Amino acid sequence: MPAVLLRKRNIWLAAALFYVFVFVYYFDFLSTGGSKEVRKAEPVQEDIQAQEDVDVETEAAAIITSLESKSFVANVKDEPIVPGEKVYFHPLDPVFPLSGDLKAPSPGFELGQIPKNADVVIGIPTVKRQGVSYLSQTIDSLLKNQVDRSVDSRILVYVGETDEEFLRDLSRSLQSSYRKHIEDGILQLISPPKSYYPSWEKVLQSSFNDALERVKWRSKQNLDQIFLMMYIYNLSPKYYLMMEDDVIASHGYIGAIMKEANRRSMENYFYISFCNLGAIGKLFRAETLPSYASFIHTFWNKKPLDWLQLDYVASAVCSYDENAQQCNKRRELKMPPHKPSLFQHIGSVSSLQGKTQNLKDNSFKSDAI
Repeated sequence: MPAVLLRKRNIWLAAALFYVFVFVYYFDFLSTGGSKEVRKAEPVQEDIQAQEDVDVETEAAAIITSLESKSFVANVKDEPIVPGEKVYFHPLDPVFPLSGDLKAPSPGFELGQIPKNADVVIGIPTVKRQGVSYLSQTIDSLLKNQVDRSVDSRILVYVGETDEEFLRDLSRSLQSSYRKHIEDGILQLISPPKSYYPSWEKVLQSSFNDALERVKWRSKQNLDQIFLMMYIYNLSPKYYLMMEDDVIASHGYIGAIMKEANRRSMENYFYISFCNLGAIGKLFRAETLPSYASFIHTFWNKKPLDWLQLDYVASAVCSYDENAQQCNKRRELKMPPHKPSLFQHIGSVSSLQGKTQNLKDNSFKSDAI
């Protein structure tokens, strides 16, 4: 190739690389917020022919080396949050979808105080029953059959009543029977403020052919569970064990529960079921409680709690393109059962006046060890 053409080619190459360099430098300048010092451009020699002794290829190599040293990775360092600027987070499981004081509910009455950061908090909602109470039998069984003292397990009793006389009588009874457990932070009693419950006649409508009294009963159960779950959530345990107030436990149940929870520690379950019945023996990771409580709160006066458990999981895993049998299989994977059951329902007098409840879990065994 003639020398003149070779020089022209090198000049065009150098010019092209120069413009690429300027563009990259300008891009880097903008990405750092204009913090770089802007240098004045070196004057371009007008008389190219007079500079034939300049080593163009050496300049081109220097430009290429400079380009290779530049980073084309976007600036991903954490930027400080501007005061007053709104910040939005969209996690897989929202932490605080609830509104108002339900994020951190305050009891209207409480007796004792269980500490934060327990391994398991057992939540027991209780209400008046006509002529009978199974609560003490339930607490006795839970305390007696824990066995494994290496597990930090606490019991929280939620009284879904605002009748002051009833609360005084119940607190006296618990203090008499479980004074040491209350003083040691093993057992706590709470009830909601009087303002918690709505004017029922204004918020209820009959559904599923249920009488209004039954709709009120199951709707109140939902509100009680929301308060209980969110109170426990703010105690920061690892797990919440959902219980009822008419239950007995297997000997060694808490060790068996933690063993199963550890075995499934890498699984994305909704809960592990340690009883086949309703709202008994359901073990939740504490971080799922706000999302689930929010879901219950959305439909609190529409469906009963055990139906909402199924709906919550189905909304996450089921498709409209599949039939009910396929949906049930998907749902069951998120609600794995433990066999044998560790809890048995013992109550026959329901908290719904006039109702008899004789449900039994046939897979229950009295010894889990």
